[in-house]
Amino acid sequence: MRVLFLTSSYPVPEHPWLGIFVREHARAAAAHAEVAVALLDRREDIRSIRVDDADGEFRAVRAVYPARPSALSYLANLWAALRAYRRLRRGGFDPDVIHAHFFLAGAPAVVLGKLFRKPVVVTEQWSVFLSDDPMTLSRPMQRVARFAYEHAAVVMPVSTALRDGIRAIGTRADFRIVPNVVDGDLFPPNGTAAAHTGPARLIGVGGLYDAKGWGHLLDALALLHPSRQVHLDLVGDGVLRPDLEAQALRLGLDDRVTFHGWRPKDEVAQRLQGADLFVITSHYDSNPCAVIEALASGLPVVATAVGGIPEMVTDETGVLAEPRRPESIAAAIDAALGRTWDRDAIAAGARDRYGLERVGAELASIYDEAVERRRRR
Repeated sequence: MRVLFLTSSYPVPEHPWLGIFVREHARAAAAHAEVAVALLDRREDIRSIRVDDADGEFRAVRAVYPARPSALSYLANLWAALRAYRRLRRGGFDPDVIHAHFFLAGAPAVVLGKLFRKPVVVTEQWSVFLSDDPMTLSRPMQRVARFAYEHAAVVMPVSTALRDGIRAIGTRADFRIVPNVVDGDLFPPNGTAAAHTGPARLIGVGGLYDAKGWGHLLDALALLHPSRQVHLDLVGDGVLRPDLEAQALRLGLDDRVTFHGWRPKDEVAQRLQGADLFVITSHYDSNPCAVIEALASGLPVVATAVGGIPEMVTDETGVLAEPRRPESIAAAIDAALGRTWDRDAIAAGARDRYGLERVGAELASIYDEAVERRRRR
């Protein structure tokens, strides 16, 4: 089986954190199929389409195309996908299945599938379909999304909440929930509570932008009773970092919060091993990889009850809080730190649902089904 991952988001040298979850899906699929990647890279600073070979663990090409003018950009997206596909075929890679990530890659994938008689499956991870996300799709973009989904053999939202949001725009498709992936070897369970003295160690991982709600987390820390001593390690970066650092200073938390910026995954894994609690306070989220990695490490999670997060965090794995309410977040942190957690059970449940082997097997089964449907037709 040969599978082409066609995606609008993937790690590149200048943005190594972009679309990491797509690469994780590719790694899961690679246990069952030969994988190649074609990145459709929409750029403001170019005026023509260029397709280049890309370095990485998979055979890959990067098709750069212009973002302006908008009307022509949609055609350029399709043409870039066609050129990327032909370049891979000339190099000897003729896929059996096209696996698109995001409907923006799904639409050209469907066209390629019709041209070359290949089945198409689409994974969707974009939170724009969630009711909590203030961003909405224009009617033309909704039509593009429905075109991609309704002409795909299978559509794979990463959460039930995301599936329901896609259905809400009038989409009819064969949906299967296939979540994001964790590498259990990279994020192994600790098995016991973190061995350290001093304040309880909290850790949060993610971009420092509004959707993640880190400001509410800082407000919550300031509301904790003085007897509840904690230290927060915040791993990530973004446009709000100066504001968040200023807020921590203003709240008198500067000695209890450390901003680490983006760190390699192996370092994140080590920090999770030494933590007592993972915290995420998103305003909206679908199936955050950071939560999956924390659970795989055996960490209980305090999270806001938005999007697909309640599907991930149960009474056995953490405590849910109301979004945008520091009082609720503070109460959830206090409750979680006051409990004894079965960290082995937390990790085992995460590996069973999100592990490379589990998700890879789900993808392989869907690929086989898509190919068989095409053969029968």
